[in-house]
Amino acid sequence: MKKLYSLIAAIVFAGLVNSQIFNANFDDLAGTGGNDGAFSGNVGTSSLSTYTSAGWAFAASGGASKCVKSGSGGAAGSISTPALSSLSGSATLTFRAASFGTDNTTLTVSISGGGTLSSTTFTLTNGAFSSFTTDITGGTVNSKITFSSSAGGKRFFLDDVLISSATLAVGDLKSAKVSLVKNTSVKDAIQFGAKADVQIYNMNGQIVKSASVSENTILNVSSLNKGIYIVTGVVNGEKVSQKIIKD
Repeated sequence: MKKLYSLIAAIVFAGLVNSQIFNANFDDLAGTGGNDGAFSGNVGTSSLSTYTSAGWAFAASGGASKCVKSGSGGAAGSISTPALSSLSGSATLTFRAASFGTDNTTLTVSISGGGTLSSTTFTLTNGAFSSFTTDITGGTVNSKITFSSSAGGKRFFLDDVLISSATLAVGDLKSAKVSLVKNTSVKDAIQFGAKADVQIYNMNGQIVKSASVSENTILNVSSLNKGIYIVTGVVNGEKVSQKIIKD
């Protein structure tokens, strides 16, 4: 049974793993601020030279604690990805961001080199990361994503930039006609909209949690690391899957 279960997981995630177009978590940066709980003070001290060599572009930016801090007290900051050489057509961009100190930053996200974004303006929280999602349409191999703060020296932290195929190729899993998961942006618990036996997969295709749930019940997932997960289950005889983002 265990071998069969692993085989099913492998089939389900064969397309999902291949759907990842671009991923940057900045975990090699060892500056201060952001993921160490400090969102003000002397931050952005770690070198970004490795990323610049790989095609990233930065303005008024520096490496923080496993993230990038951009902007200064007197200059707006910006962070641009390299050309997305694996992008073609539609995709989904997810990222985490937070504002610096009490800047109350409005973050602008734009795309160049081809394509449009469904959302371009995001309001950040002071002193805490939030997860955001926007859809890419008409992307090309020359597309680049730029994150920029508002004028007047507003500052922000950026982490976990992920671009993946908008349509998950997950075998025979179909899009849910009924919502299996009610809250796709998750902090400590998932709320379910239907009765099902569910499995939660990480982006490596590993099952990290299984449970039997009922409509309007919650499942505690506070022990899971931040990131993107896929929740699968059978609702009214139909196999469904939904993506969640764990803050």
